[in-house]
Amino acid sequence: MKTTIRLFMPIIAVAFLFSSCATPATTPAGKTEPVSLMYIEGVVQGISGNELVLELKLPEFKKTPESPVSDIAQRVAQKSILIEGVKTDVDGRSALVKEIRGNIAIITLETPFPYPVGSLLKLKIPKKTIAIVDFEVIKGKEKEAGRVTMESLASALIDSGQFIVVERSKLKTIMNELQLSASGLTREKPEQVIGNLFIADLILTGTFAEIKGEWDINLRLVNVRSGQAMAAIPFRTRLLAPTEMRDSGSLNEDFEDLNLNPSWIQKSGKGGGQGGKGKKPAYFEILTDRQEGAVGSKQSARIDFSFNEDMNQMMATIDNRKKRDLFLYSGVEFHIKATEPLNGQFDVLTSLPEDPNRMDRWFGTFKIDTTWKKVRVPFDNLAIARGWIRAGAQKQGAKIGDQILRIDRVEGFRIGIDSDKNQATSGKIWIDQIIFYVD
Repeated sequence: MKTTIRLFMPIIAVAFLFSSCATPATTPAGKTEPVSLMYIEGVVQGISGNELVLELKLPEFKKTPESPVSDIAQRVAQKSILIEGVKTDVDGRSALVKEIRGNIAIITLETPFPYPVGSLLKLKIPKKTIAIVDFEVIKGKEKEAGRVTMESLASALIDSGQFIVVERSKLKTIMNELQLSASGLTREKPEQVIGNLFIADLILTGTFAEIKGEWDINLRLVNVRSGQAMAAIPFRTRLLAPTEMRDSGSLNEDFEDLNLNPSWIQKSGKGGGQGGKGKKPAYFEILTDRQEGAVGSKQSARIDFSFNEDMNQMMATIDNRKKRDLFLYSGVEFHIKATEPLNGQFDVLTSLPEDPNRMDRWFGTFKIDTTWKKVRVPFDNLAIARGWIRAGAQKQGAKIGDQILRIDRVEGFRIGIDSDKNQATSGKIWIDQIIFYVD
């Protein structure tokens, strides 16, 4: 009974999600689907009225060197070329996939057609709607491996041209709503809700277990219409190099914990140049303020700083150095205030896939007031940092990139102020409630 309930609820969630808030993935302009992925051949083994029995010529699985996620995506596509209950067409005639057993398919035509046994027919591979439920890491230190792989796999499935991937970001909320419906606390019964919704075709779920540096991956592909697991996809691989593990999850940093997350760099700095007579030397320091917070919280990050007129450029910022994949998000949101009006800056560092040491820095600016203010910086509005190209990369021991914003390859980000964009002054800045948001 427990297994049935666990399977049933994700199916309900996907059905509701697709009808109300899923966003279909689109193929980028100028990018066409490969012909090899649009059709499959089948040989007629028998015909009875409207039904054809076909032996399918399934494409071979071709292993991609050093790309386990691509291999998994290939297997998913291979196992779901045709699925029961999905419409297709046979040599241009509308049809429905009635049953699949290995490479044998029973296809129901809308109108009978006398194909002779042995005929070679062309079947269109329909696009399927697939939802990827969180992969569970049942053994292993890298608990983010399942989520990171899931997001990378979603991108690979979209790129294959065979799938519409259901948006995952609202899945938890939808699950909660449908569980409430199942509890009997609402007027509508779950089955009544399902009957009025467009049902997604497939669910992909599974488990990860780390064994001596490798990962045992066991995935299940579920046909939503039948509720049955239609394919098992086992893999054993090193998955991703540790340096390429990227967190694609949301961020909700309120600085309330006594111990700051290690991904935040607690630091201080001194500016170049000399302070004039009676002036303090340029400096900044990152602290946790345990008496000041935004939106009812009790703590926040604080930057104490002092800029003078004859100093070299200095950034007074809080820095986060976690590797992230922020492809699913629209931008960053946070609350900020200062002891006087200032010009603030958000920076993000991105890298090239083939060389993580080749990086670009991008920035967005905003105003800081003396009272708490919510700021949003959209990733689409970021500009390239020319100073990074001229000398910044070299100072950090990195090489400049190709000035293409790859928000799926974030090496770190920071929030604060730039001395070049503010007058000589001293003060404090408070930052709190940092999240990645989705429009």
